[in-house]
Amino acid sequence: MPFNARNFTKNAVIIAATISVGAVFVVNGVIPNVQPKNFCEVEPGVLYRSGILTTAALESVVDEHNIELVIDLGGHIQGTDGDHRETRAAESLGIERVLLPLFGDGTGDPNQYAEALRRIRTSPGPVLVHCHAGAQRTGVAIILWRMFDQGWTLDEALTDAALYGHDPTDNAKLEAYVREWAAAIDESARTGVRIEYDGPTAVLSP
Repeated sequence: MPFNARNFTKNAVIIAATISVGAVFVVNGVIPNVQPKNFCEVEPGVLYRSGILTTAALESVVDEHNIELVIDLGGHIQGTDGDHRETRAAESLGIERVLLPLFGDGTGDPNQYAEALRRIRTSPGPVLVHCHAGAQRTGVAIILWRMFDQGWTLDEALTDAALYGHDPTDNAKLEAYVREWAAAIDESARTGVRIEYDGPTAVLSP
């Protein structure tokens, strides 16, 4: 059969388009379902961080890293389908899940961070901390743990946070919040004494 350049070009375009659509489907459809966004091993075997998880992603992370506790800092709105779904998923996997809502910029009631820090320290097994994007609220929790449990400086912890979506030029409140509340949060986590706080409390939203 003689070579037909027109048919060859047409078929090549169809094949390329099919591959492109398949790649988009895998990146946007499959990968987020099994791999949570912004996932990182903060301390292997101890602490992990991520953005919001699908049920499949949660199961994958729990199985791979033996997670025993999930701390949600506001990735799901309390009482919504997403909240119920993650609770049911945690129950079916035999792990604990706690919801400690904070504002999307990482601010809010410092007692929530104190509880998160206490839970991380006392958990019998690996802990996964997440919020919606895994950048601001999760970022603060990890900054606090880096500082008080690993001995990092604030500047070192902030540099690390920038690797996972925190942009200080876009959200200057985060650093100011940590500077104001870090010592009180660590003390509350260690002693169990609540921080006196009369500021705004986070609306349960992502």
